[in-house]
Amino acid sequence: MENTPPEAPEPRRSRARERQERRKQRQHTPVSSQGRPPRQIAPAGGFKMPEIRLPQDRRILYIIGGVVVILVVILALGRFKNNEEPLPPNALWLGTEWTYEEPDAAGVQALAARLRENQIGTVYAWVSWLKDDETWAGRRDLTNNFSEVESQVKTFVAQFKAAYPEAQLFGWLGVASNKSDGTERLGEATVQQAVSDMSRRVISEFGFDGVFLNVEPVWNGDEGFLDVLRKVRADLGDTALIAVAVPPDWSPVNVDIPVPPLIVPGTVWEAEYKQRVALLSDQMAVMAYNSGLTSAANFTTADYELWMAYQVKTFAEVVNLLDTGTMIFIGIPTYPAELPGHDPLVENIGSAIRGIRAGLQEAGGSAAVVQGVAIYADWTTDDTEWAQFKTLWVTP
Repeated sequence: MENTPPEAPEPRRSRARERQERRKQRQHTPVSSQGRPPRQIAPAGGFKMPEIRLPQDRRILYIIGGVVVILVVILALGRFKNNEEPLPPNALWLGTEWTYEEPDAAGVQALAARLRENQIGTVYAWVSWLKDDETWAGRRDLTNNFSEVESQVKTFVAQFKAAYPEAQLFGWLGVASNKSDGTERLGEATVQQAVSDMSRRVISEFGFDGVFLNVEPVWNGDEGFLDVLRKVRADLGDTALIAVAVPPDWSPVNVDIPVPPLIVPGTVWEAEYKQRVALLSDQMAVMAYNSGLTSAANFTTADYELWMAYQVKTFAEVVNLLDTGTMIFIGIPTYPAELPGHDPLVENIGSAIRGIRAGLQEAGGSAAVVQGVAIYADWTTDDTEWAQFKTLWVTP
């Protein structure tokens, strides 16, 4: 695969900064349930007070006027308070048991209640996986076509929005960077177009608030991945919400933290590459698990905490330098053992949260770009883990 040359840094930064400034303004603008800015309390040029001649003794009028002003201010503050309710800071990966299985309304209401209880306002809900032939699958095992489950996805989106309208719901698209025979494909125009077309459908046709692109694996400096993001951004426009899953720095060198026994080249993104991805996205979900730190190799939860803290600090500092409004979610694992990558005896909710808190403290002011954590995943999180999450993170 021939990679296209990178764009000149300054022009790219200029265009991206303009887009990001608009995004930051949008994020701080109160939005009504219909997605439009609320009407002004007193539109410019819309209403003009008639001329009033004041009586000689103005004290009574002043008192009345003062009371009216106070009431107007109170009402205005109350109105803006309602419209500026902050989005709960955390995120969750949601699977096909919701998007493909047509859950009943009561089940979706219960899901929304659990999300609110755990301050989860962003959801990455599974939609589809791009197959080798550049069509979209309806199952993770690639045995059918997306058209077979399309109606179920639309139904879930409608149910979820009715139950939890204030949340941000992203449609999760999975893309393998290589075909099953190992051929790289992210640089192919047909692949980029397929991802862009489906991303557009996710938002405009299915009703999601944004698209969540989970492309794996992506090595340091992969121009093909950037080409995919550029295509999606160009076709969807600057106002579309685009989130991306990004790998952690699995095996950084010359650092004083535990690293897995196997050092794989390309698994550490350089700062510039992290920033180029951030400039093209609204959210970055760092998959800070599957570290390769296992108890079999005598690693402990304390080792994972140090590794996690490094991820938080590194990504926060790099993205914060851009000052563009791109937010970071730090992933925490709740899934069963997948050795040698993921060992729950080392990686778990407790060790992940302790490491995240340490990393936020080390990041200082840069920690402001960390929106919250992203639980991976809903279908593997049991009641005990939900209770741990609430105790350790939501209400410490």
